[in-house]
Parts: sequence; structure tokens; C-alpha cells
Amino acid sequence: MFYYLYELNAMYRKNKKKIKFSFFFVSSIILLVITVLCCSSPYTVSGTKWNLSAIYNPSSSRIHPAFRVYHNTDNSSLLLIKLFPNELLFNQANPTGEFLSKVSVQVQAYEIKDDKPVLADSITYTYSIKQENVGRRYLSQIPLKMETGKRYQIRVVTRDLLRGDLSLRFIEVDKVGLFSEQNFNVTNEHGVPYFNNVMQVGMLYRIQHRNTSYQNLYIFYYKNETSLPKPTFATSQAENIYRRPDSIYVINYTPELLLSFSYNGLYHFRFDTNQPDGLSIANFGQNFPKIKTPEELVKPLAYITTTADYNQLLQEENKKLATDNFWLEIAETTGRAREMIRIYYNRVYFSNYYFSNNVPGWKTDRGMVYIVYGPPKNMEKTPNSETWIYYMKGAGSTINFTFKYTPNSYSLENFVLRRSESHDWHWREAVDSWRRGEIFLMD
Repeated sequence: MFYYLYELNAMYRKNKKKIKFSFFFVSSIILLVITVLCCSSPYTVSGTKWNLSAIYNPSSSRIHPAFRVYHNTDNSSLLLIKLFPNELLFNQANPTGEFLSKVSVQVQAYEIKDDKPVLADSITYTYSIKQENVGRRYLSQIPLKMETGKRYQIRVVTRDLLRGDLSLRFIEVDKVGLFSEQNFNVTNEHGVPYFNNVMQVGMLYRIQHRNTSYQNLYIFYYKNETSLPKPTFATSQAENIYRRPDSIYVINYTPELLLSFSYNGLYHFRFDTNQPDGLSIANFGQNFPKIKTPEELVKPLAYITTTADYNQLLQEENKKLATDNFWLEIAETTGRAREMIRIYYNRVYFSNYYFSNNVPGWKTDRGMVYIVYGPPKNMEKTPNSETWIYYMKGAGSTINFTFKYTPNSYSLENFVLRRSESHDWHWREAVDSWRRGEIFLMD
């Protein structure tokens, strides 16, 4: 029931004309836009030049590389890269006759000065990957010129050169302080880096910092009880920041120390208790980012239920039966209910996949909008914001959501919605559509 949902055709725009393409024709369209995307700055005075909605569309590319930034020295940082060989095309059309894949990774690092991007470093690496030499992953790293005390934004274009497939990512980089999360490298017991800060039960990991002189590591543990985001038209926002730790631990630190925690919640690691910045590692449950248990099915329904109905669902002893009855009641037929369940919970899954930081992705502002409205049809970026654009059916107007980049001590990937009372009518229309048994989709 919870297979990935490929809802949208990815869109790119060149010369202000939208180019739509389906998953099955991604390669041919990418060949048309690849020169423009890869060979010039992505920025204009007001934002990015192109439609970037493909970043949050799972069907836009067949390759899904992972990245992590680690500040290894005062004047340089490493971009850690993970490729998945099962997503790459291998063939024998080469002088050696071996099964090879060719992948290029183009990196542009922009220093953010007075909220404006200034190109600081640019480099392209090309990898020839032998199929017989790789397992489930291919790891690499690219050094970049980045100075302590500055903030950057990295643009990464990864290309499967044999297939012509393309993946685009933007990565926020904070090198202002010495204790923010990118000053830490997280690896398993064999030194293989982890590429996100969500750990499941039983996982072992090491926390490394380029300054090896620290002797005490302070661990602040918070239960996963952050509040839900407020509706898009609310006049205020409840921040997803943990106020008071439920427990505090102090351990003797060495870079070889192996850690593992089994309680759900957030673990915030600091070397200096006078500095709020540190590394956050979350445990959101064994199934995360998937949605499987009855409780996991109920909680994301908060966005499309009344307060009374939601509280009733939370109090039901048999939450699986209560959830099934909820969908059957609004959909009226079993087939329709299955379709709504498939779409809704795949949006929850991809919200977890794309937007999780110190809270599960479905509880973030971007996750909330993604679940109710679906992936954006158009997206623009500035160094400090993302704007998601939806096109209204039968109308020439659009609905826009702007998320301001708002990093905090617990996460560098925190974006806060600029709420507006003007969102009131279409938010209520979207929620009412779900309650009527209609999947809310826009042109």
C-alpha cells in the first residue's frame, strides 16, 4: 500500500517556457537542458533562473546521490558523496570491454555575502566506476575552498553520463562557528560515513571532530514531542525547538568511541555547554521514513481532520481499524480509499525523506505543505529562501508559499513558512477537498 508515488511530471523552464517531461522520457529532455544547467550561474538578481521543483519530485531522475559536508580544516571542507550503483547505467562500450559507468559531479560553492551569492569555488570530478568493484554504494569526496567564519551554499549537479540522467541539489553550509553540525563527521565502526543524522535502533556510530583535544562529550536527550506546525494562514508559528532536555549525559570522549541509542527522540551532542550549537542525531523509530504502525498512520492525519476528530483517533484503542474507517468514510468506496491512502502516505514518506531535520519531515512547514498540496509545480531559490508555486485549475493565478531559511542550533536544514492570512481560503479548500474524498491536486 505504501509504494512510492510518482505523482508529478518534472518540469524545467528555459526562456520562461515550461518543458514538461514524464519519468519515461527524462533522459531525452535532460540532454536539452544540461548545458544551460551545468555551465552557468543558477542565480539572477532575485533568485534562481530555472524551475527547481524536480528537486522534490522523486520521478525526476533515476539517480539519487547523497551528500554531507565536513569542515576538516579552517580553510577547506570536504563534500562527501555517496552514489548507488544500482541506479547507474553500466555498459561495455569502452576500450577495456569491462562493465563501466561514468558519472560526473559538478560542484559550485557560493559564499553568501550580504544575502547575495558570490562564486567561491568550482570543480568537476568524473568517475569511471567498475561494476565488479562496487557493492551497494560508491563513496568519494571533493575538497572545497571554504573559510571559517563564513556561510556558503553549494550547488551540485550529478550526471550519469552514459544514460544522460541528471540530479540537482543545493546544500546549505555553515562555517561561521566551530561547533555547528558540519564540524562533526559521523561514521560507522568501519569509518564509512553516514549521510544523514537519522539513526535507527541498534546502529553504531562514531562522532569525530577535527579538534581532537576535547575530553568531555555532553549529550542532551529530548523526547520526540515537538508541536505540529500551525496552518499556513496562522499569524504566528510554534518553533520546533527543544526547550528543556529530558536527560543529560557526560561521557569521556575519544574519536574511537562507539555510540548507540535505542530511545526515540533527539540526541544533541556538544563539546562546550556554553555554546548551543552542536550535532543532532535523531531516532524517529524503526520504520522511519516509512509509515507502517497504526500510530504512525494516525498522526499525519492532523492536517486534514478537525481537532475533535483527530483527538478521537488518537484515543482509539484499535488505531488501525479507526484509520481504515476514517478513509472509508470520506472516500465511500474501498477502491477510492486505497487510492487516497496510497497518495497521502506516500506524500508523508517523501516529506520524511526530503525534509527531516531535528523533527520528522512530516512535522516541518515544508512537509505540511507537501502533504496537503503535493510537490510544487515550480520552485525558485535564493540564498535565504525557497518559493513553491502551484498553478490553480482553470485560472491564471498561482498559489505561492515562501519558506525562509532559518537555521538553528539543532539543524541547518530548517525552513520556516512565511504565513499569511491570504492563504486561508485555499488552505481550507484543500483540506475540505480531502475530507470530501477528493485528492487535492492542482494544475
